[in-house]
Amino acid sequence: MTAAGHWRSVIDGASPLISADELVSCLNDPTVKVFDVRGTWSTPARALPGDYAEGHIDGAVFLDWTKHFNAQDVAIGLAPIADEASAHGSFAALGIDADDLVVLYDASSHMLAGRMWLAMRHWGFANVRVLNGGWPHWKARNLPMSRTTAQPGEGTFEPRLADGLKVDLGGFMTLQASACVIDARGPVSYNGTADDLRSGHIPGSINVPYSAVLDPETGLFLDPAAVHDTLDRLAPDWRSKPVIATCGSGYAATVILLALAQIGAPGTLFDGSFAVWKQDPARPVAQSSA
Repeated sequence: MTAAGHWRSVIDGASPLISADELVSCLNDPTVKVFDVRGTWSTPARALPGDYAEGHIDGAVFLDWTKHFNAQDVAIGLAPIADEASAHGSFAALGIDADDLVVLYDASSHMLAGRMWLAMRHWGFANVRVLNGGWPHWKARNLPMSRTTAQPGEGTFEPRLADGLKVDLGGFMTLQASACVIDARGPVSYNGTADDLRSGHIPGSINVPYSAVLDPETGLFLDPAAVHDTLDRLAPDWRSKPVIATCGSGYAATVILLALAQIGAPGTLFDGSFAVWKQDPARPVAQSSA
């Protein structure tokens, strides 16, 4: 069996997630490229290469989420997914080839890895998975770790646009009336505060916090049946309308999109999300009581 054949025999191609056990079984496969996407939104928003240097999944390459697959000419909180030329540069710099399996992980409830997952898929790279549970789960299980810095070669993947995975502001405004718009932020951000009238949420959006699709004890995604139940309870229109996921800047929303993909349901990211929406004072903002 070829190296690529090994990971294809291990990984369910329909799932956006890979379990720790699945990754361990193909960790030495040269066509499996693992990327550490750890970072923080704490001011300033940044990647955390120091955390990577202190220990990471054996063989993982560090991926700076602020520099790859995001536009560089705008503040990170407003930055859309990068254009084709920039995406091409990132695939090349990270050593990604068309026949690879890419695995992404973070320590931020999957939202940074999820953003990179969405961006890669947006540019036509389908063989990308997010490690279920991320770094905390891997570390808790004492799975193979290293402090050796891994250096990628030059990748050859050629990006090609995949339609329907994300919309910009104009696309969102066209589609929102007929969509189930899910806001993945926590209730405090979704509700807004009386002393900031531009806080709150997009009118008509429904709050499904990203944490609602994760097990609070393990950080793993809920099983598919529980994801169905959670969505039915919090956003019943998700079955009858196309889902557009939004959040603060287009990161937490990807956790909802991962959960949807896990159950085989489509979903679209509003890139830029509430941070972009609230820029124009003429666009309405809704607030809710706690």
